[in-house]
Amino acid sequence: MKDQEPQRNGNFTDAELATECGEKLDALAANLAALAAEGLTALLTQFRAGIAAFQALPTDENLLYAISTHTLKRDAALEAARTGLRQVSQPIGRAYGDQSPEYRSLAIGEVTRKTVPETLQVLLTAPAVAAGFAQDPKALDQGFSAARLAALAPLYADLFATDGKLHAAQTARTAATRGRVLAYNALNTTCGDLCARGYDHFVETDQQKAQLF
Repeated sequence: MKDQEPQRNGNFTDAELATECGEKLDALAANLAALAAEGLTALLTQFRAGIAAFQALPTDENLLYAISTHTLKRDAALEAARTGLRQVSQPIGRAYGDQSPEYRSLAIGEVTRKTVPETLQVLLTAPAVAAGFAQDPKALDQGFSAARLAALAPLYADLFATDGKLHAAQTARTAATRGRVLAYNALNTTCGDLCARGYDHFVETDQQKAQLF
C-alpha cells in the first residue's frame, strides 16, 4: 500500500508561515525577561534557526526550473540520437528498400515514435547488426559508413546521461516537496507551542500581551 503524502497542518502559505513565525519570535524575544520561568531562551534560538532553515529550502519554482532545464537537454539528446539512427538506417533503406529484411534487421523503424528507453535500446543493438553492412557495396554506395555507425555510442552515452539527470531532478522535486511539507508542519507546530507558553503566561495578568501570542 502506497504511503499517503503528508498534508500541511496550517492554512498559511510557506512565505506567510515564515513571516508569522518571525513576528511571533520577535514578540517572544521582546518579552523574554518576563517569560524566563518558561525556559524559552534555548528554544527561541532553535526556533530562529528553524525559521531560517525553512526559508532556505528550495521552492517548487526552483525545482521546476531544474526539471525544465534537464528536459531541454534530454530532448536535444533524444533528437540527436534519432538523427544518428536515421543516418545509419536510411542508406540501408535506400539500398534495399524500407520493407526489406536488411532494413528491418536494424529494428530502427520510425524513430520519432520510439520512447527514450526504446531509443536507448536501439542505440545499443543497431551497431552490431549494422556492422554487417560495413563492407556491403550497395549500402556503401548509398552513403553508409563506419563513421556513422561509430557515432551511435556517444549518442547513447549522452541520452542515457541526460535522461538520468532528468529523472534525478524529478525525484528530487518529489522528495523536496515532501520534505518541505514536513518542515512546514514542524515549524508551525513549534510556533504554536511557543505561542501557547506566552499566551498562558500572560492571559491572567496582561491581556494585551497575551494577544500577541
